[in-house]
Amino acid sequence: MYKILCSIIIIYLIFLTGCSDSPKYNDEDVVAIVKGEEITIGELRFLYPDEEIFNRLDGTIKAKLVIEEAKKMNIDVSKEVNETIKALGDYPPDHIDTDAANSIRKFVEPQAEKLALAPEAYYKKYIEITTETGAYVNAYIQEVLGEPRDNYEKYDEQANKHLNELVEENKVEIKILISN
Repeated sequence: MYKILCSIIIIYLIFLTGCSDSPKYNDEDVVAIVKGEEITIGELRFLYPDEEIFNRLDGTIKAKLVIEEAKKMNIDVSKEVNETIKALGDYPPDHIDTDAANSIRKFVEPQAEKLALAPEAYYKKYIEITTETGAYVNAYIQEVLGEPRDNYEKYDEQANKHLNELVEENKVEIKILISN
C-alpha cells in the first residue's frame, strides 16, 4: 500500500506544475546519455512542462540509473504497476469537478495539446511511464534501505543520499549534452 501511495503522491506533485512555450530544441535532440541510453528532448517534453525539462534532468538521470540497477537485481514491479494503473483510473471526464480531477486536467490538457494527442491518450501513456518509474524507484530504495520506519523525513534523506552516491559512482557513464 505504501508503494502505491508514494507513486500516487509523485504523480500528483508532477500534475501541479504548469506548461509554457516549447524549448528551442527538436524532440530528437539528445539531452544526455546514461550508460549508453539516450534521453531526448522529446522524452522530457512528454513528461514535463517545457520550462521544467532541464530542471528535471537530474531526476530523470537518477531514475534511469535506478531502473537499470533494479532490473539487475531482478526486481519485478509488474504487479504493483498494474494495480496502481487500475487505481488511478481513466482520465477524468469534464463533469467531474474535484480538486484532483481539475489538477489532472490542468496538467494533462496543455501537455496533450503541445504533443498533438488527445488528453485521454496522453494521460494513459503518462500514467504508464510514471507509474513504472515510480515503482522501480520505490522498490529499489526499499531493497537497498529496507522498509521505512516512523521517520519518513530521515528515510527520504537516506534515499536521496543513496541516489546521489549512485550518480557519483556512475558519473563516467553519464554525459550531459544539452543544459539550460
